[in-house]
Amino acid sequence: MIAMMVIIYTSIVLVLFKFKLVKPRPLPIACIAVVGILAIGGIAAAWFLCAPMSPKMVTAQYVIDLVPYVKGQVKKIHAQANQPLKKGDLLLEIDPEPYQFTVNQLEASLQAAKETVNQNKAALQAADDNIKKTKDGITQAQANLDQAKATVANAVASLNKAKAQDDLAKTQEQIALNIQKTDAAAISTLKVTEAVQNRAAADAAVSQADAGVTQAQAAQRQAEAGLAGAQSTFQQAQAAARQATFTLKVSESNVPAVQAQLDDARFNLAQCKMYAPADGYVVNWQVQEGVMLVSIPIHPAGTFINTSETFIGAVFPQNYLMNVKPGDKVELVLDPYPGRLFKAEVDNVITATGEGQFKVSGNIPYTAKIGSMGVLAVKIRLTEPQPPNLPLGAGGTVAIYTDHGKPVHIISKVTIRMKKWMLYVFPTVEKPG
Repeated sequence: MIAMMVIIYTSIVLVLFKFKLVKPRPLPIACIAVVGILAIGGIAAAWFLCAPMSPKMVTAQYVIDLVPYVKGQVKKIHAQANQPLKKGDLLLEIDPEPYQFTVNQLEASLQAAKETVNQNKAALQAADDNIKKTKDGITQAQANLDQAKATVANAVASLNKAKAQDDLAKTQEQIALNIQKTDAAAISTLKVTEAVQNRAAADAAVSQADAGVTQAQAAQRQAEAGLAGAQSTFQQAQAAARQATFTLKVSESNVPAVQAQLDDARFNLAQCKMYAPADGYVVNWQVQEGVMLVSIPIHPAGTFINTSETFIGAVFPQNYLMNVKPGDKVELVLDPYPGRLFKAEVDNVITATGEGQFKVSGNIPYTAKIGSMGVLAVKIRLTEPQPPNLPLGAGGTVAIYTDHGKPVHIISKVTIRMKKWMLYVFPTVEKPG
């Protein structure tokens, strides 16, 4: 485009000389040359800074290494290399039998764990019922002890009463015997005999009451032993309930652990089928049925090209990007599509280059190699649907239109449109770097 401007300016100067509007003398020629250089140079500088163009561009797509999550032997291959695929399409199957065996085993273990929980719940319920039963036994034993104590108290009261009556009978007997000795006629033999019999009956009543006290005390001791036994049984029932509760908690905690193992096994089983991670196609598809795949990133089964999103990387001299910002409009032509002009916009300017990176090393940087090519990359995003079958790594030319110097945008617009038609004859050939 600069050459064209030089040609146009030179043609104008020649016309001026031809019609003698300007005399071809040294001073006018020098002035015309200076004016031309300044004018064309100013226009070119404004063009480069306000509507920069670059033939160093490439279309880029995300590339995914197809690494299986599980290892195993390839059972069947469904996808073909370089054929369009939709997200979720089945690529290949790994032999699922080893993982199915694990799932079956863990399903059985989970069922057994759940049954153990049910059994332990029943055991805990039985232990709780036993506690209730033994608590009722303690209540009954306490009632028996209270009754026995009351019986002992009654027996003691009866004994005291019998002793009092016995003392009275003994006194009456002694009186009767004394009267008989002193004056036999003063008391009849019948009265004496009756007093003796009453005393004997009172002695028998005391003996009987004393035996009743002994028997009641024995019953009380038996009731106390029964209460102690009931309390001991209650404590044993409580210990059994605590043991049953602990056993239940252990068995219940085992169920989630087995469930997690089963979920992991089912996940591994599902990973025996490898699906397309996005819309795209597979390249470097070297697997065959019977091949052993392992989940190691350095040994992928193939490479997947994600065609659902395509972005464009273009390289510009750093000073050309002083006015470029995200959102600026972009026009571009792609080498595989002569005659077509695509609309896009700047996604961001990648303000970093590997030339400024120093890797961590024990070596001192070799200063003779330090330097920069003075270029930065710009990420560009298409604002219209991308053309079908857009190849990865396609080249072309881009033009960025900034918010500055809009009158010079026409130069890039003309140039980019000339380029799209020239692609029919002259392809873009640029050496990298």
